[in-house]
Amino acid sequence: MLVKKFTKSLAESDTISMIYRPDYGWGGVEENQKAIDRGLAMGTILGKKLQVRGESRETKWTRLDSGRIDKRLISELGFGNEKVFNTSFVESYSDAFLHISVDASGSMSGDKWINTMTSISAIAKACSMINNVDLVISFRSTQSTSGNYYSRRGDKSYPLMLIAYDSRVDKISKVRNLFKLLHSSGTTPEGLCFEAIMKEIEPASKDKDSYFLNFSDGMPMFGNDDIDYHNNTAINHTKKMVKEIRSRGIKVLSYFIGDSYDMERSTSTFTKMYGNDAQFVNVTSVLSIAKTMNKAFLKK
Repeated sequence: MLVKKFTKSLAESDTISMIYRPDYGWGGVEENQKAIDRGLAMGTILGKKLQVRGESRETKWTRLDSGRIDKRLISELGFGNEKVFNTSFVESYSDAFLHISVDASGSMSGDKWINTMTSISAIAKACSMINNVDLVISFRSTQSTSGNYYSRRGDKSYPLMLIAYDSRVDKISKVRNLFKLLHSSGTTPEGLCFEAIMKEIEPASKDKDSYFLNFSDGMPMFGNDDIDYHNNTAINHTKKMVKEIRSRGIKVLSYFIGDSYDMERSTSTFTKMYGNDAQFVNVTSVLSIAKTMNKAFLKK
């Protein structure tokens, strides 16, 4: 199930399990808001550093044997000076596209979720301050056919992808006003969700860099009456989808979010799926991811 637009009306409809209905008074909403506000404040600082990515720098050389005539030197021709030419070189960063995909399974709850929301809010704010970077943020989980939080007899579960933010059409205020309603639930249909959004991720080109940033905390798994997506089946399929993303010139950065126990238990699995792009981040230092993106964006 691919939901391409996250709106207040969608939240009020109470049809998507990972979205709190605004008038329910859930305690998690307040904690989310605090995390998002922290992230937006931090993102303002990062954005000022990243603004150089949207600027161009011109270097000019003069008194050359060839090039364009430097009008300021024409008068010197009468004195035998033939080096009256100049040339210039304009250096600038390519446009960039960044897709952030967040694991919104139930195991991401608690500190993992709060710190992740802070981090993606910081990145969203920073990107909003750069005129040549487009950002899309998606969340992946599962959804029952009943459309609410409680399973009913005969319900069937499906992988769910929610496109929550697209800087090409959304304002940064959407992160502040609506992201607080998002929470973790369901399981982790990792590769299935990547396959569903493949067309939503812009490939790299001569004039545009493309990045795919993944947040996850565990092994992919999903199942219903029709699909058994566990163990090697899920791992190998996710690995295949990540390879497909890379084949389009997209730079992958995949972060495993967890504590020391999680990392010890899942290191080999995560590395198998993401290879050299796998990064392991303790839940208490997840905010360092935003700084990592700072370095990636300013690398030529």
